Amino acid sequence: MSRDINDILKEIAKTNKDVHQVEDKLSKDINDIKKILKSIDKKLGMIENKLSEFEILMDAAELIEDQMDDEEEKYNTEWNPYDDDYDSEDYEDYNQDENE
Repeated sequence: MSRDINDILKEIAKTNKDVHQVEDKLSKDINDIKKILKSIDKKLGMIENKLSEFEILMDAAELIEDQMDDEEEKYNTEWNPYDDDYDSEDYEDYNQDENE
C-alpha cells in the first residue's frame, strides 16, 4: 500500500508542477496583455489629442471663413438691381417739386 501512496504523491507532485507551469504561463500572458493594453491606451490618447487639435483648427477655419464672408458682403462690388435701397416714389415726388 505504501507503493500506491508513493505513486499518488508523485502524481500529485507532477500535477502540482504542471499547475504552476500553467500559472506562470498565464501570468506572463496577462502581463503581455497589460502591456499591449497600455500601449493601445497611449496611442488612443494620442489620437484623441490629434482629433482635438483638428477640431480646433476646423473651428478656427470656420470662423475665418465666416469673417471672410462678412467682409465680402460689406464690399460687394457687383451691382444688383434688387440691392438698391431707393424708393421710386421719392424720385417722382422730386420731379413734381421741380415742376411747381
